[in-house]
This record gives sequence, C-alpha cells and structure tokens, in this order.
Amino acid sequence: MVCLPQARCRWWRYVVPFLFFVNFFLCLGLLFNYSILFVSLQDEFQSGSTLTGWLGSLSIALLCLLSPVSNLLHPKLSRRAVALVGMTVYCAGLFLTSLVPALGYAFVTYGVLTGVGGNLVVSASIGMTLDWFVTGNYSRAAAIGFTGSTCGMLSFSPLLTAAITRYGWRGALRLFSGGILAVGTLTGLLFAEPPTAEAEGKNDRVVKDTSQDHKNSADTEVAMQQIRAGGMEESGYSEVQGTESTDPDPRDIHDDDKDQGEVDKTEATEADDTSAPRKEPVHVDTAITRGYLAMIKDPEQWLWSIGNLLAFLGVTFFNINFASFLDGLHFDDNQIASSIVIFASGELGGKVLISVVGDWLPFSYLYVLAGSILLCTVTLGLLSIAKTYTAIAVLAVVSGFLRAGVYSTSLVVATELFHKTYGTSGSLTLFMFPVGVGTLASGLLSGILYDISGDYVLSLIVIAAIFLCGSAALLAIPLRRRIRSRGLCSHETHSIQG
Repeated sequence: MVCLPQARCRWWRYVVPFLFFVNFFLCLGLLFNYSILFVSLQDEFQSGSTLTGWLGSLSIALLCLLSPVSNLLHPKLSRRAVALVGMTVYCAGLFLTSLVPALGYAFVTYGVLTGVGGNLVVSASIGMTLDWFVTGNYSRAAAIGFTGSTCGMLSFSPLLTAAITRYGWRGALRLFSGGILAVGTLTGLLFAEPPTAEAEGKNDRVVKDTSQDHKNSADTEVAMQQIRAGGMEESGYSEVQGTESTDPDPRDIHDDDKDQGEVDKTEATEADDTSAPRKEPVHVDTAITRGYLAMIKDPEQWLWSIGNLLAFLGVTFFNINFASFLDGLHFDDNQIASSIVIFASGELGGKVLISVVGDWLPFSYLYVLAGSILLCTVTLGLLSIAKTYTAIAVLAVVSGFLRAGVYSTSLVVATELFHKTYGTSGSLTLFMFPVGVGTLASGLLSGILYDISGDYVLSLIVIAAIFLCGSAALLAIPLRRRIRSRGLCSHETHSIQG
C-alpha cells in the first residue's frame, strides 16, 4: 500500500478515478474486442460459434463471478497488491494464449487466466474508488472510471485489427501482453488506500502542535530582540533585572481552556450544520455488513440480481458476437472495425454525459438503468432487420449510448440500494456476480441460437424479450418499497387511532 502524506491525501482522491480509468482501459478494452479475435480463432481452429463465443464469455464472466472470492482478499492484502498480482496473471494469460495448439487450451489460458487476473484488477479498482468517494460524488467518479472500458474498446478495435493483419492473432496477443503489463504495473504502484479517521485526526493534532511550536518560537525571538533594543516593558521581561516577569500576559490566561472551547464550538457547529463542508477524504465504513446469508433472504437482492443478470446477458452480445453478426452481413474487415468504433463512440458519449451530470439527477439512477434497458429492446429489434452499413452505423451509435446507461449506472445503483446494509464488499458482490452470470450465459445463448437458425435474428429477438423482463424486475424494487412504505404508514395511523 502506498503511504501518502496526509496533505497529499487531500488531492490524491482526484487521481483515483483516473487509475480506475487506466485499468479498465487496459483490461476491458481488449476483452471487449473479443468479437474481433472471435473471427480469427474460428477461422484457424474451425470451431463452432457456440464454443468459440463461450471462450470470450468465460473470460468476461470470470471478471465478475469471482468477486465474492477476490473481495475476501482485500482486507488481508492491500488493493495495490491485488491489482499488481491481477495484472500479471492477466498478461500471462494473453501471452500463453498465443502459444496454444488447439482451442481447448485457450479455455485455460484466455478464459480462466485473463478472467481471474482481470477480476483482481477490476475489483481492486472499483473497491478503491468506492472507499475514497463513499462520502460523495461516487457516481461521477464511477462514470469516469467506466469510461476507460469504452475508450479501450475504441482504441483497441483498430489496433487489434491492424496487429492481427500484420502479425497474426498470435503475434498481436504477444505484443499487447507486454505493453499492458508495463503500463498496468506502473498504474498499480500508484494505488493507495484513503486515510482513516484516526490518521486524519492525528495529522490535524500534529499540524496544530507544530504551528503552536512555531508560534512560541517566533514570540521568543521577538522578545529577545526587544530586550536587546530596550523594549522590555512590552515583552513581559523585567526591565530592571533582565529576567522574565512573573506577571502573566492576559492574552495567555487559560489558553488551554480557550483552545478546548474553540474545538468544542467548532465540533458543535459542524454537527448542527449539515451543509458544512466535510473534510475529504476520510474513509469511515459505517455500513452494517450482514454477510451473504442475509443477502439470500433479501427479496430486493433477488429482484436486483435477476434484473442485472438479464441486462448484461443482453448487452454482452456486443462484446462477443457483434463482429460475427456483421460478418454475416458480408461486411469487410474495415467496415467491421469501423462499426465497432462507432458503437464505442456512442457508448463513450453516454458515459461522458453521465460523468458530467454526476450526482445532480433529481431521481435515482435505478430509473436510468431500467430506461436504458427498455430502449435497448427497440434498437435490437431494428438491428434484426438492418442490412446496410449506414443503418448499422446509426443503430451502433444509439446502442452504444444506451449501453453506457447500463454499464455506468449498474454499480452506482447497487451502491445506492445495498451499501448501507451490506457494506463495500457486499455491494460490489451484488453488482459483479449477476454481471458474471449474465455474461457467461450470453455467449452460450447467442451461439446456440445461431447454430440452430443460421443467423443472429432469433438471438436478437430473444435478447429483446430478456431486456423487457430485466427492466420489469428492476422497476419492481421501488414499487415494493412504496407499497411497504404505505403499509407502514397505514399501520401507524391505525395504531394512533386505536
């Protein structure tokens, strides 16, 4: 763990979202372009769409499925150590994948190693950001971090295409594994935990004591100069004998009591005035961590998990099968790469908008998430009938913009709903685990439907129906809370009347 001076901690929190950004850029940017690698692997190993697609789904799924395990490592190891180990494992997986003689080996190297390593990096990045911004502005910080995956997808799409064209897919993976490891290691070394409340208080006392020492030292120096100049009557020294006067300075009477009174007065003011600015960043975990058993009994957790699972089951189509879908429309490599870039540009625009809006929305981000999922059904329906490059480009922009509403708000919604009840580890698990299950199922679902029908039209229709069910599950959460709130009010009214 990086030990930052307390003065530096006050501004280091603004560096944290950009570390989050870089890690997501490196890890997710390449994995989210698996649809480009999908075509190369299928051509070389002559594998089916289901098996090849599931390889990418496994890697992206493990990014989230292992969150219950990786979250247990954070209290024992620093997030910095977890991120560094994860980046090493991730890059080792990329390099070893370039050596596999058959697709089956890639399930261990690409599917498992990159998934495990990426999970450690992702969980450490998200957890560190939540720790620093739990007191405020978390939605803006999360949106900035999640923009890294979109920028990575936008950047790696042409780079991966060009590298595969020049060096082959094996050479491209070796090239990227070395570059990502170098940059990721540097980023991991900059990880830092926020200071605790005790450390912040100790620092304030040290600063106060130091200032008082400097003040006393300066007063003594001034007094000595006045003695030399003959102005002893103002310095508190005896003019006749040249010794310190025994009469105390009225300004110094009850200094300790005065300081204590000022401290008490300040604390009372800060306690009464809820609009008073708080000292940032001080991480105080006030959440009641109830554990996984309580989550299983919580019906709202099930509604959230089902809705989030179905949402990511649908949007993962663009990570795994989008390039194959475009290839089925007889697009060339440049058109496929540019369509993915256009899609990523739309997603980037959506995430930038969310990061600008930040915490200023007058309603919960749950409605942004549910609305984005509902609108995705429309774009998927139109994709099933689109044939031209222009139509695909327009729908790609819209789809990317809507997917930003899913990716950028899911973590914020999970934090809003569950952080006070289950703490940082619990809310991260409730965000990441359903995402992993949905991602894992997405590759299998789209691949099986493609192998049955011969195209992706049936897949798009089924995913649109899944989106409808997911949004319904999410909207059931605020509906349930309103019903319970009205029930409690009615019960209290009857009790008063009785």
